[in-house]
Amino acid sequence: MNQLIKLPLVLLLVFFAMHSRAADIAANASRDAARLVACMKAFDAACVNSLTYTKMLEDHGISRDQLDQGLVKMYQQMKSLRARYAQFELGAPWPSFVSGKNTYVFIPYSMVLTARGQDTIGKAFFLGISDDSGVSWKFVDGQKITQDNIKIFIPGYDGATLPPSSLSQRAAE
Repeated sequence: MNQLIKLPLVLLLVFFAMHSRAADIAANASRDAARLVACMKAFDAACVNSLTYTKMLEDHGISRDQLDQGLVKMYQQMKSLRARYAQFELGAPWPSFVSGKNTYVFIPYSMVLTARGQDTIGKAFFLGISDDSGVSWKFVDGQKITQDNIKIFIPGYDGATLPPSSLSQRAAE
């Protein structure tokens, strides 16, 4: 009889532990994505680069220094145009998944960047990549990620649907 009681209790504990871990992963990914957005809104290149997954670029010979300099230059240009994010909202993270040694998550976003009397309206996602089982996250902007190139970022990706992406412009309001 004692064994009959223990098994359901163990299964219940395992279920709650798994659910709690998934909630922690989503909360950690949301936290780090929110930090990234705050850095982007401030045009803080060092902060943005600290939260950007750059391994693929570095593997192709682009140094961290080159990445830093490129982003600093881009943000200086944006500041000179008096660009600002009129809106930048994160959606709820999609369920995380593991492929190889990394954990991945899609976090949809919508944004409006205003510069020179034009609004650039974007709807896309951050691809979160964690090499420590979801404790901390680095991101790739998914604006240019498609079914054709997703495997560059997630080796062995199974072809499941990606969050929607779009980019358009209009006269600023």
